[in-house]
Parts: sequence; C-alpha cells; structure tokens
Amino acid sequence: MNTIIRIYSKNDEFDCLDAFKSNVPDYFTIEEIIEFQNFLQKVEIEDNRIHFYVVVYDEKVIGCGGFGDKNNNEIISLTWGLVHKAYHKMGFGEILLLHRLEQIKKLKPGLPLIVDTTQYSFGFFEKYGFETTKITNDYYTIGMHRYDMVFKS
Repeated sequence: MNTIIRIYSKNDEFDCLDAFKSNVPDYFTIEEIIEFQNFLQKVEIEDNRIHFYVVVYDEKVIGCGGFGDKNNNEIISLTWGLVHKAYHKMGFGEILLLHRLEQIKKLKPGLPLIVDTTQYSFGFFEKYGFETTKITNDYYTIGMHRYDMVFKS
C-alpha cells in the first residue's frame, strides 16, 4: 500500500469532511457533521493540546484522526478517528490507530488514554488494548450507544 500519515493541514478539510460524511449515518450522526467541520476549522490554531493527522493513500486523503488533552486535565483522548467508507476493512484504521498510539507514547508518555465510540466500533478498539468502562444507551442518537473505553496495554 502506498500509504502515509502526516499532520493535518487546512487543505485537507474537504477530503476529511467527505470521508466523515461517507460514514453517516452508520458511524456518525448527521448532526455531528457541523461539529466535525467546526473542529477542523479550529484544529490548526489550537495550542499544542490537539494533534491531528490524515491518512493519505495513493496521494488522496482517505481518513483522519487525532488525540489531545481537550479538557487540559492530563488525560489524553482519541478524537475523530475515521476512514472513508470506501476504504473500510483494508487496514487503514489500524494504521491510523497505531500511528496515534505511537505518537501518544512519544509526546505524552505515561498519561491515561481514553476514547468514546459506539457499539459499531468498540470491538475494533478492544483488539488494540482498550477496555469498556461505561456504556450509555442512546447517547449519540436513538439506537447509537456510547462506549467509554480506556487503554490498558
């Protein structure tokens, strides 16, 4: 695979939004599109609390994701990790997650790591050492439950 992961830039916004929208309504709600777009518009001007990356395959941005200490409380959370639906089940999500875990280990060693996700993705995170600590039914929308997870490996 001709795949690289690099730091997000403003020029990636359209492709990241396109990848996000391809995952609505299966993995994200339609209401989250605006929230994600607002995040992308702010990510470059953030202080060093947010680290955000894109997955580039054959010179096209097909996914994105990051991490940060969003509450400034020394707890790192994964944020907005996704791959365009056309590229699911091809290993790109794994590449992106492993890159983020490596960067967290290097930039934020020893800090706790959390993620919130849905019943559709929690199994993916379990394979890489995350454990569910809480489930909130119908959190994102009716039928889309929130799984709070912590990294244990």
